[in-house]
Amino acid sequence: MKNKDIHNSLGFTLVDLIISIGIFGVITAMVMVNYRAGNRNDTVRQSASISASVLRRAQTMTLTGALTAGVFPQGGYGVRFDEADNNTMILFADIDGNFAYTPVTDTDIETINLPGNAVFESNEDAGSTGSLDVVFSPPDADAYFDGLTSSNSKQISFSARSSDAATIVIVYRLSGQIRVQ
Repeated sequence: MKNKDIHNSLGFTLVDLIISIGIFGVITAMVMVNYRAGNRNDTVRQSASISASVLRRAQTMTLTGALTAGVFPQGGYGVRFDEADNNTMILFADIDGNFAYTPVTDTDIETINLPGNAVFESNEDAGSTGSLDVVFSPPDADAYFDGLTSSNSKQISFSARSSDAATIVIVYRLSGQIRVQ
C-alpha cells in the first residue's frame, strides 16, 4: 500500500497532461487572435501615415517649384484617391491647371500602393464621384479638392477589410495642414 502511494505521487497522470495541453492551446489561440488584430491596426495606421507623407510631398513639390519634364506644372502637384482602386494613390503633376486629376493631360509621377489589406474612403458629399483629388496650387500651396475651393477641409478614412480599425487623414484647404487622427 505504501509503495502504491509513492508511485502515484511521482508523475503526471494522463488527465493532468490533457488539461495542461488544453490550457496551452487556449492561451496560444488568444495570443494569435490579438496578434492579427494588432497587425491590422498597424496596417491602418501605416496607410494613413503613408497617405499624409504623400500629401506633404505634393505640397512640398509645389512650394519648392519642383519641375516635371523640365517645366513647373501650371496647377501644382496633387494626390488622387480613387475609390474604384481604393488601396492605390497617385501622385501627379497638374499640367493643365484645372486643380483636378485629368488622366489624358496630367503627368503621373508615382503610384503608391497601401500595405496589406488597407483601403481608403474619401468622405465625400452626396453625389460624389467616388474619388478625391487634392491639389496644392502655386505659389502658396493652397489646397483644392476636386478642382474646387468650396470646402474648408476634406477627410480620407483608412480601414482594413474585415476589421473595425480606422484612422482619418484631414487636409485643411487654406492652411495646408495635414493631420492624422
